[in-house]
Amino acid sequence: MRLRTLLALIFAVGALLLTAAATTVVSQFVSARVQIRAEAHAAELAEHLRQIIDANMTERLGDMAVLSSVARTNATTPETRRAWVDALRQSYPAYAWIGFADQAGTVVASTGGMLEGESVAARPWFQQGIRAPTVIDIHEAKLLATRLPALLYGEPRRFVDVAVPLRDSTGAHVGVVGGHLSVTWMREMSRAAIATALKREPSVEVLILAGDGTVILGPGDQAGRRIEAELPTLPALTAGAELTSTRGTWPEGGDYFIGASRARPSVDQPTLPWTVLVRQPVEVAKAISSPIVNRLMLGGAAFTLLFALLGWWAAEYLAGPLRALAGAASTIGHDTAEARLPKPRGYLEISELTGALTGLLARLGERDRALAQANCDLERRVSERTAELAQARDRAEAAQARAEAGERAKSDFLATMSHEVRTPLNAIVGFGDLLRDESSLTPHQKRCIDQMRVGCEVLTSVVNDILDYARIEADGVVLEAEPFSPRALVEETVALVAGTAERKGLDLRCEGDASDEPRVMGDKTRLRQVLLNLVNNAVKFTQHGSVTVVLTRTATAAGIDLRVAVRDTGIGIPVEAQARLFTRFVQADSSTTRRFGGTGLGLAIAKGLIEAMGGTIGLESRDGEGSTFWFSVTLPREPLGSQALDPVTGTAPPVSSASGTPRRAHLLLVEDGAINREIAQMVLEAMGYRISTACNGQEAVTMVREQAYDLVLMDVEMPVMDGMTAIRHIRDLEGTARHVPIIAMTAHVLPEQVQNLLAAGADGHVGKPFDRARLCAVIERSLGAGPLPERSAA
Repeated sequence: MRLRTLLALIFAVGALLLTAAATTVVSQFVSARVQIRAEAHAAELAEHLRQIIDANMTERLGDMAVLSSVARTNATTPETRRAWVDALRQSYPAYAWIGFADQAGTVVASTGGMLEGESVAARPWFQQGIRAPTVIDIHEAKLLATRLPALLYGEPRRFVDVAVPLRDSTGAHVGVVGGHLSVTWMREMSRAAIATALKREPSVEVLILAGDGTVILGPGDQAGRRIEAELPTLPALTAGAELTSTRGTWPEGGDYFIGASRARPSVDQPTLPWTVLVRQPVEVAKAISSPIVNRLMLGGAAFTLLFALLGWWAAEYLAGPLRALAGAASTIGHDTAEARLPKPRGYLEISELTGALTGLLARLGERDRALAQANCDLERRVSERTAELAQARDRAEAAQARAEAGERAKSDFLATMSHEVRTPLNAIVGFGDLLRDESSLTPHQKRCIDQMRVGCEVLTSVVNDILDYARIEADGVVLEAEPFSPRALVEETVALVAGTAERKGLDLRCEGDASDEPRVMGDKTRLRQVLLNLVNNAVKFTQHGSVTVVLTRTATAAGIDLRVAVRDTGIGIPVEAQARLFTRFVQADSSTTRRFGGTGLGLAIAKGLIEAMGGTIGLESRDGEGSTFWFSVTLPREPLGSQALDPVTGTAPPVSSASGTPRRAHLLLVEDGAINREIAQMVLEAMGYRISTACNGQEAVTMVREQAYDLVLMDVEMPVMDGMTAIRHIRDLEGTARHVPIIAMTAHVLPEQVQNLLAAGADGHVGKPFDRARLCAVIERSLGAGPLPERSAA
């Protein structure tokens, strides 16, 4: 776009904006003044009409006052009073009826003798007129409805009443003189009052409402109707104003300037409580401002054209020297060092621009040379940086490899440590259990064996804690989902610790709702582990008193909220020690380990397991006043139709023979350790099984191929051929031998190790050191999984 075109547009747009702003401001000012004037004019006209109505009512009260005065002086008899009434009605036919009533309310003289001798004591005009001059708003005829002839104007028998007290010569009230004015007369009187205003302003409309909202005078056929809708200005009149104005929307949707006036009758100035509303359409009133706005817009258009021409001329003046400078600059070649601009001409700014461009050309030449040198330096630095990044990448890859190797070494160490500790423990526990069953032992010997078994259990617990914490720290905990009863879980766990609590003389009990409860889905084993740790700790650190386990269940949309609290009366925990209590290898103080034992891992493991389930765990305690450890988790309900499981093992109960004793099955025990092989054989034979043994996996494969067995108990770490390889070889055999149940009985207990064994073809797993009851249950369950294949006799 050329400069002259741009400046012409800028000047034109500027002029247009100024014109629009001025037009807007002026039109708003004019509109506001028009609205104020229209509202004030409507209010003045409404007030004028109301004053005419008030003045007319004052005249009618004056008529009644004249009759009252005449009745006191000249017309003292009914005949003379009737003559005055008839004369007044003839001179002013708007009266439908005029009458005198005595103090008791009996009509003594009236128009045409109507109602004479009848009582009007119940009529409002009499009741109010006996006290003071009164005006009664429009109402239907009662006593006169059937007696009046057709009215002069043919209107319905609806009247406005005027009445004044009738006094005797002493000034005492002796009756009432009253008159009934026809509504049509009021309407004609109102039309006459506004006729002049309507001729001058035809757009103005008048609406006169009686006190009950009935239209006395209005546009169209509204006369005689009652307006139910809320009209503009009426709320202000209802609130107490006598005169008001506004701009509002009428019920039919029109927009009007409205003025309203309403009389306020009083004892001194009785009048009709009518409302006079004057309205004028907004578009008619605003027509006054339209010519002004049109003239402004026309002037703005001329102003815009003038400014556009001015911009065009200014641009031509400014653009001439610039075009000359641009033409000279276009002749400059690519060699900025030799470029020269012509001598500037024109106004001062062109000289400054030419000088600036000349300096710019010089600096560009210097910059080109510097840029070439910088490119060389940059290429060299990029090469050096690339080499550094390659070395850094090699170092990072080496560090990552060392970290991965360290993690693998950690896992291998944990697996090896677990295996090497559990293997000898298996022999200690096994032989200890066999010795404990001997009837010839003295109580002291049995106690020694019991202490040995407790030591083994503590050592096993330490190993399990370390493995559990390692798995939690590595996010390696795999949660299972099985149906169970929360109440049964708590009771079973408490039963495991009941013996220890009884020996210490503690009151160990469960609390909570014992009614039927919904079963839930969750990792029952891990929850029992957490609860057992909390209950064991409570019993361990409580010397006197009680340990209470409280179970609370709350049904929610997500399932069942379980909250288990373990409350004891033990030694308590100082506040400063509570914050670090769930940290690994931490106890309340250094003396706790010496007095009570433990690794300090139990609560850290419990915290990790509960948080893995999406729950929370915490405590409340004071030093010397006992403690309350609690945890809460939300578990889903058991799906409908789930099969009931064994409450202890979470699986189907072991199958027994018809006689109730384990069946006489033939088992192959594969174990390389002589001690472990011996103890396992002794335990299994004591259970009633026939046992054959193998020292390694190769020997086991050969024996299974040559002879049928009911079940194989397979160790893993063995010379010649390990257990996992032997399981795969057995599963590859021909015939029924490949289907023999295989239970891995090993110190490999990590989850990934168990999964590898099951993936290789094992049917179950028993960890070392094994528990005799669990080992028997696993064997019986495996033997009872289906009918035994036909085997040859051993």
